Formats: sequence, structure tokens, C-alpha cells
Amino acid sequence: YSLTPKTVLRGGYGIFFDALGVVNVHVNQTGFSQSTDMVVSVDNGLTYAATLTNPFPGGFLLPAGAGLGLATNLGQNITFFNENTTSSYMQRWQFAMQRELPGSSLVEVSYVGNRGTRMLIPTGGGGKDINAIPPQYLSTSPVRDQSTINYLNAQVPNPFYPLLPKTSLASTTVARSQLLKPYPQFGNVYYSPNDGYSWYHSMQVRAERRFAAGLSASLSYTWSKTMEAFSYLNPTDPRPEEVISSQDRTHRTAITWLCELPVGRGKALAGPPNAMVSKLISGWQVQGIYTAQSGAPLAFGNIIFNGDLHNIALPKDERRPGRWFNVNAGFERDPQRQLASNLRTFPSRLSGVRADGPNNWDLSLLKNTRITEGAQVQFRAEAINALNHPQFTAPNTTPTSTAFGTVTGEFAWPRVIQFGLKLLF
Repeated sequence: YSLTPKTVLRGGYGIFFDALGVVNVHVNQTGFSQSTDMVVSVDNGLTYAATLTNPFPGGFLLPAGAGLGLATNLGQNITFFNENTTSSYMQRWQFAMQRELPGSSLVEVSYVGNRGTRMLIPTGGGGKDINAIPPQYLSTSPVRDQSTINYLNAQVPNPFYPLLPKTSLASTTVARSQLLKPYPQFGNVYYSPNDGYSWYHSMQVRAERRFAAGLSASLSYTWSKTMEAFSYLNPTDPRPEEVISSQDRTHRTAITWLCELPVGRGKALAGPPNAMVSKLISGWQVQGIYTAQSGAPLAFGNIIFNGDLHNIALPKDERRPGRWFNVNAGFERDPQRQLASNLRTFPSRLSGVRADGPNNWDLSLLKNTRITEGAQVQFRAEAINALNHPQFTAPNTTPTSTAFGTVTGEFAWPRVIQFGLKLLF
């Protein structure tokens, strides 16, 4: 809707459904899929059983097929296909105001939202395990509960021995925790429910100067928050955990610009009339891209924390690769006191403690030289990460590690300079 000739309101809403079937859920081949390991030697290379001409002298292990019926994969982890899978969908909406400014430029401010509903929780990303230890057997103590750990880990006679050879239930004894599961004859029993959901809200600002007088530039800034419920904090929880998304980046800024140097034929600084000199000094352009954004929220696992969460993050000017966050904020670091066999309460991610994010300049120098009326040669000199700015991977977040709180790598390349020559016709 046009408020004035230079001010426009824009809005929109859309709903987008995901596909069903093998696009998102792999075919379940339990009983009909079997791999055979290649065993070259059984005596550490003194003699060799397998050769290139006969790499599997013992033959191939054949899949059981449907012959075992309900006994298929007994003693192993299984995944079954959820027959009640439904289409997940995304709802997206936007409201924006755009204003034209002098100098072939404009500015736009918008609100953008998104809501994901009935999203599939894949087994590889924390799918539902219906064969977990019932919660009444797990500890709710805020400190290590050794009596519960000992009780669940205690070895008891295996009622399935010797019925399940070559499985996790082949021994004469088994941990008591296994027999407390709803289906003790199996390991984990996973399926993918449509219990996931997410939501996103953002303010987006964009300023743009269209190409005029040899210059074009744009600036975009996004302030956003992404929440998700894609996994279960405890396998027996009825609903997935609502937590800051691993994709959340609170702030993101991007600046791009292209400047055509005012030198050469038809420019403010025309230079000498000599044709050869004119070709050399004409057609030069300088280009830059700047990108900066917040880092990913950090995850600390099933830990004991006895402090204030707000004290974990360090001010930006105090962060160092050797001390990325405050390791003395209240973390229990003694390996002998860590939690186990418990119902977890510490969140899987913390919004206020983040890894390093991109902060990068890419610069280019271009030279366009016209050969004929319909052809020109373009030379490019490009510097990726031109300022050679180090960009660090996430720090170690395991409290029992000696490297806790330290950064040990980079996720971006150091400065890369490359040259290119292109013929345009």
C-alpha cells in the first residue's frame, strides 16, 4: 500500500508444506540389510586371510529377511517407521515499510516471523526412544547419586542367555538397567514423531543505494531470535525441549559496495587522449563485502552448575582463545562428581554464551577492458578474508577436560588472494 509517492507499506503471509515419504524418512530395511566386514588378518598381519582376488574368504553374511518375524534384530537397536507421520508446515509473515530517499537510495524496516509446526524429529537428531529406562528409576538429585548409578549398572543374570549370540545380550550377565526397560530384549527403539516445532522473530533493516555516479552500496542488519523444540532433554519426556536454536544468530550485518573509479574515458579524470593509455586507466572498479554475525549458542551437556548463568559469558574485550568464557562461574569439574543415571535439567544450549562468529572483509579490484564493441576482458584480483582476521571454532565445553573453555581451531581460511581473467562477449 502506497502511503505517499515515496513511502510504501508491504505485507505478506504464506504457508508451506513439507513433503512426506523417503524425502525425509529413509526406507526401513530392518532384517533385509546386512553388511559384511572385510577381515584381512586375524593375527595382526603375520598371515593374511583375505586377498584382492578373494576379499571375503568366509563368504557374505546374509540378511535374515522376514523369516525371524518379531525376533528380527533381537538384542540390537532398532528403528521403526512411524505410520502416523503427517506433513509438517511453515507459516511465514512479514510487515515492512520502505522509503525512497534522495540520491537513488532507499531504506526499509521490516518485521519477519516464522512458525514451524508438526516438524519431524529425525532419529539421528534425537528421535523418540520408547525403550528408555523409566524415569522412576533415575536420580533427581542435583549432585551425583552413586547409589542409583550402582543399582542400575549392577550385573545380574541374563535371562536371554544363550538365545541371542553376537548381540549386546550375548553374555551370561547383563546390567540391571537393561532389564528395567519396557522392551528389555532390544537396545534403543527409535522412531520419528511429528512433535517438533520452532518459532522465529526478527527486525530487519536494509539501506540501499542503486548504482549511480559510479557507486552502489547496500547495508542490511538483522536482529532476531530463533527457538526450537527438535529433541528431548530426557528420552522419557512427553514433549521436546524448548531451547534456543543451534541456528540462532542474534545479530547479523552485511555491507556490500562497488565503486567505479572516476578515471578514464568519460570520467571526471579523463586522462591523456592517447588510446593505449586511456585503455590502461579506464574501467577500474573496487568492490568490498563485509560480514559480521553472532556466533552459535554453546552446549555444555549433562553437567552440574552451581552458579549464576549470567556469569558464564565474558565481556568481549576479555575473551581470549585460552579463556573464552568464565570457567570458574560454578561448573563442577571433578570427574568423580559428574552426573549419570539421572533426569537431566540443565538446558542443552545457552543463549547468552556463544562461540565466535564471522567478522570478515572480502575485497576485490576489477579492470574491465573493451576489446571490440561486443567483447571485453575482465581482470580480477580478489582477497578473501582480506584483513586475515582469525575466526575461531567453538571452545571446549566439557568441564572435566583440561582444555575446558579454550579454543583450539579456526573455522575460516586465513587470507586467500586469487587472480582471474575472464572474456565477456
